[in-house]
Amino acid sequence: MNIHIAKAMHAGRFTGRRAILTLALAALAAFGTVAPFAVAQGASAAKAGVFAVIYERGSAYEGSKSVAEQSKIKEHIAYGQTLGRKFLAGGLLGTLTEDKVLGMVVFEAANIEAAKQWVNQDPGVKSGVLSASVRQWQVTSIKAYQGK
Repeated sequence: MNIHIAKAMHAGRFTGRRAILTLALAALAAFGTVAPFAVAQGASAAKAGVFAVIYERGSAYEGSKSVAEQSKIKEHIAYGQTLGRKFLAGGLLGTLTEDKVLGMVVFEAANIEAAKQWVNQDPGVKSGVLSASVRQWQVTSIKAYQGK
């Protein structure tokens, strides 16, 4: 389990929608798929809601360095803290050595424009080390994985 998720659960910060989103993201990261739960983005894109950001290697990413050694990565991680209580989940995805996709963050924002504005100020994105894709996530239901 991601250390940030474990700490937040211990602190009692996961309730309701926040807990469901976190469990779904953990299942998605661990197993590559979760039961269908998203609705295609439609005309309601301007509404407040939940947004997912997929981070990939950007044009300034240095292939000879690990993710932790990349320029502006520490600042990128610190920048995530500026979301405060709007932060729902986040972390690394994939193998990091083989995958183009590096990580994902899910957070609440007033609208897609506000979400994109926040992402565009990310030091990792501004430096070109990371590229980011922002999508509104219209959650309808989630089936959390319960391993045996």
